[in-house]
Amino acid sequence: MGAGIRSGNVSGLLAAFLATAALAAAGQTRGQWKLGEHTWVKRAPAEAGAPANEHPAQIDGTMLRQFLGEVRFVADGQEMPLFHKDELASLVEPLREALSLAQSGEDLVLLSTHKRGGSFLSSAYGLTARIFVQGGQLQFLVHDARLDFVDRYRGSQVLPEFHFGARAAASGIILKHPTAAARRSDWLSLPLVGLPVQAPRTAVAPGPGTMPLPPEAAPGASAKPRDASFFTEQEQRLRALKRMREENLISEEEYQQKRRDVLQGL
Repeated sequence: MGAGIRSGNVSGLLAAFLATAALAAAGQTRGQWKLGEHTWVKRAPAEAGAPANEHPAQIDGTMLRQFLGEVRFVADGQEMPLFHKDELASLVEPLREALSLAQSGEDLVLLSTHKRGGSFLSSAYGLTARIFVQGGQLQFLVHDARLDFVDRYRGSQVLPEFHFGARAAASGIILKHPTAAARRSDWLSLPLVGLPVQAPRTAVAPGPGTMPLPPEAAPGASAKPRDASFFTEQEQRLRALKRMREENLISEEEYQQKRRDVLQGL
């Protein structure tokens, strides 16, 4: 029995060493960002058979925060924010950094546990998601929006098996977002073409995995005020484009181009 335990320990240590060595050989030694007892971001192997991701990817933190802050989910017929604003404050930078280090065969998996009820006595619930860049878009899949596991863990000291969303099967979560496309009820895609990246503006061409910067506004150009009516108008434009594409009034290429034009103006 003791020999079996020692053998198992050696095998586990060897596997951990080989995984660390593989990352080190690629010049990327950080694989996990632990933000709390039950909150972390990890680089993980992509699902078997998944196409190569467009990693490493440089994503602007402000854009990432805005995107995640606008994600909502449906529970008991009501829409509510997926993330709490305080929760996002600690998540955005680790996610941005992890995307900048991830390799083409890796996804990011996220477990975020937070008291989202706004009260000291509120229960903490887990959120699990899978994130990667593919097809010029930030892909965001959610498996659990409010996973109740913390109290059971405190009693048993055994964590559940976490699931992070899968390309092959939907989780049952219903996500909503004002601008991102819904590939599935639990899967949002945000186009990155034309959106800013976290890098200084320079005349040098962007490197692999870096999204192009938007063109500078012309001197003296006046931007339309970003009030509620502005965003309502953009939402109506996006819905109209989607309806025209569904009715085959425009091609997929025309739809994507017009959609990018609207998003670039936000």
